[in-house]
Amino acid sequence: MMTLDTDIKQQLARQAAELDNLMREEQGLDKVLSAGFKGGLGAIMTVAYIIALLLAVAIFYCGYQFLIAEAEQQVYWGVLLLLAFQAQVGTKLWIWLETNRSSTLRELKRLELAMQKSNRI
Repeated sequence: MMTLDTDIKQQLARQAAELDNLMREEQGLDKVLSAGFKGGLGAIMTVAYIIALLLAVAIFYCGYQFLIAEAEQQVYWGVLLLLAFQAQVGTKLWIWLETNRSSTLRELKRLELAMQKSNRI
């Protein structure tokens, strides 16, 4: 009975150490965000980042125009500012969701490989 308990404890400790190593590999926002480019939608992710950058420029431009515009033009620039902001939010949300999807798929593949490795032992 004691050998079974010690075997289970050793296996759990080994698995915990492997998980700690995996978690250390993917820490930091730069590594997480760059992982989105490694998936099948890497080219679309690049386009999304370019769109996000262009929308940021549009937000600043519309905000500036809103501040210097005459009273009758402020509604126009204000609506454009809100539309650009909403488009920016949608683009960044898609980028984050795609990054999380890519990270989740990578973790599932790691788990699958770990399970195959443990079944061989």
